[in-house]
Amino acid sequence: MPFDDLFEEAERQLTICNSCRYCAGYCPVWPALELRTELELSDITHLANLCHDCGDCLSACMYAPPHQFAVDPPKVFTEVREETYRRYVWPHRAPGRLGTGVAFGAACLVLALMSYLFTGRPFVVADAPGDPYEILPHLPMLIAVGAPSLWAVAMFGWAALRYWRDIHGRLADLLRVRVWLTTFTQAAQLRHMTGGDAGCEIPGRRGFHLVLMYGFGLCVVSTTAASYLQNVLGEHPPYPYLSVPVISGSIGGIAMIVGGTGLWMRRGGSGFLWALLVLAASGMLTMLLRETVAFGPLLLLHVAAVVVAFGIAPYTKFVHWIFRMLSIHHDNLER
Repeated sequence: MPFDDLFEEAERQLTICNSCRYCAGYCPVWPALELRTELELSDITHLANLCHDCGDCLSACMYAPPHQFAVDPPKVFTEVREETYRRYVWPHRAPGRLGTGVAFGAACLVLALMSYLFTGRPFVVADAPGDPYEILPHLPMLIAVGAPSLWAVAMFGWAALRYWRDIHGRLADLLRVRVWLTTFTQAAQLRHMTGGDAGCEIPGRRGFHLVLMYGFGLCVVSTTAASYLQNVLGEHPPYPYLSVPVISGSIGGIAMIVGGTGLWMRRGGSGFLWALLVLAASGMLTMLLRETVAFGPLLLLHVAAVVVAFGIAPYTKFVHWIFRMLSIHHDNLER
């Protein structure tokens, strides 16, 4: 649907909702809507990203299809969010599954060539089993992973500032620590995905989201701990199985596989979700088989998955957490 038509349709439906107000107690979207008598593009964008797509309002709506009013807020909010993901990043075109697959294959090939050029031997050969730097030295690996990661962080920051400005947020309000504590608490629990405390209309969706989210967080902890051990304490990999990097990475990897698979089974897999699953699975296999001949190929596969996942992250649904957090924060400021 063209963007102007999408905005008009969203405005039409929300005007009906603002007159009805039957769903006022379901989630923060409806009290926030009541504060707005004339809807602008910024209002609809904010409300769409404040929506957690629980679906309770649609189930309760007397004007939902097949009624002639055809009110379906979750559907129109989803379409507005998808437009948001494209509008606030550059370039605006998101990679599809084919593009993700091509990028992954190219990353594997480039990393294999880098391994051979920097070590002078096939990547399946290593003098010290389990040492990743025997396969790909530290600096080339840091550059390969760091470049897309820094790009993703830069895109996230740019998108966040543009979005905050467009929904009429003040820069000073981004420093309201007490309000941020409330925002982080709500986001960490996915509190608004419960709707009117009846739960999400898609069984298990909130649970799988939480498992995937905290699994990803544990993997970040694992990487941070490994960096601390190497750069501060001078301890180089491979690390013992009972070390913080291995334990947190293993639990996080399993959680990502469980959460990602659950979401894929219920709603289908995007390119980024596939990249996360490959990242988690290859990471687990790399750890389990680090003393075998499979370690080298698995390590390069894992690093390629990291490169692709972070490289495409700003152009996929992964970016939604930024807009959602800012909309939650903006809503808490209005209360």
